[in-house]
Amino acid sequence: MFKKIIALLFFFAFMAQTFSKAVIVLSFYINQNYIAKNLCENRNKPKSCCAGKCQLKKQLNKDTNNEKQSSERKASKESEVLSSKSFISNLPTPIEYEIINQYHTHPNEKAVTQPTTFFHPPDC
Repeated sequence: MFKKIIALLFFFAFMAQTFSKAVIVLSFYINQNYIAKNLCENRNKPKSCCAGKCQLKKQLNKDTNNEKQSSERKASKESEVLSSKSFISNLPTPIEYEIINQYHTHPNEKAVTQPTTFFHPPDC
């Protein structure tokens, strides 16, 4: 049960990150009346047709900038490259063993011949 809850939590966090712009637009349309009356820059200008879209543009630009900054941070991280030679040189040299044939051979050995025809199932 605990694993399912954690899996669902990670799933919803992944979906929120993936569809962040859609979440912003959806929340804008749900709260558009409140945003137009209280948060809009042009709320004191009755002739403007903004209806809170200036706030939507700000939020989308902010989300885009956050994505750019996170991608730049990922790109700026330098990865350290290790050579396998540094690990192999410290290993001792392998010991060579003589391979002994442990299988019994039959004195009258014959090569297995390959059939020249293929098996075909009977026609019904």
